[in-house]
Amino acid sequence: MKQFLSLLLILSSLVSLGQSVKPEDIVKDFSSKMQGLESLSALFTFTLENLQEHITDTHQGKILAKGKMFYLDLMGMEVYSDGQTKWQYIKEAKEVTISRMDMSENGFLDDPTTLFKDYDKNFKFKYIGQQKGKSRVLHEVDFFPRDLNLPYSSVKIQFDAYTFEPFLIRYQGKDGNNYIIQIKSFKSNIPLRADRFIFDVDKHKGVEVIDMR
Repeated sequence: MKQFLSLLLILSSLVSLGQSVKPEDIVKDFSSKMQGLESLSALFTFTLENLQEHITDTHQGKILAKGKMFYLDLMGMEVYSDGQTKWQYIKEAKEVTISRMDMSENGFLDDPTTLFKDYDKNFKFKYIGQQKGKSRVLHEVDFFPRDLNLPYSSVKIQFDAYTFEPFLIRYQGKDGNNYIIQIKSFKSNIPLRADRFIFDVDKHKGVEVIDMR
């Protein structure tokens, strides 16, 4: 039954994609979908790739986000932000660094909510086409930032043609490093309390606090 439903989903997507849909409308719908999310929870793999040095390093990660608030668990570090203050907690070192959010930061590790910003406004784009997987059809789009001072030259995004949920995000870094985010599970508009994005020092006894504010 599940295979039959998956087949119907693919067929319906292909029918809709076969119609005259403009690439700019696809990008606008994707951006609107991302901007319209009240909250999200996602599990993903994060891969650092350097083709010149033949380096590939992959880690499992988790992200929660609500508005400007986020929580990121990746590479042995937990990052909390309530939109104004950021806590970077290194479990092994039992150390937390507190700082103010820097709105000029544009990296995924600095602020993962940058994944869900206005792609149709802040980027030029090139629609690559459709990618057909085992149980889904994906749109593939290359985005080129209008701000040439950003640390990456392009962002490749694959997203579901039916739900417009992200599937793969690949940053082309100017320093030779590429960052690939593969979404494993994605849940949107789930209930999240504001205190989920605040690091409670009192609940982490023995942690060294470095306050940079």
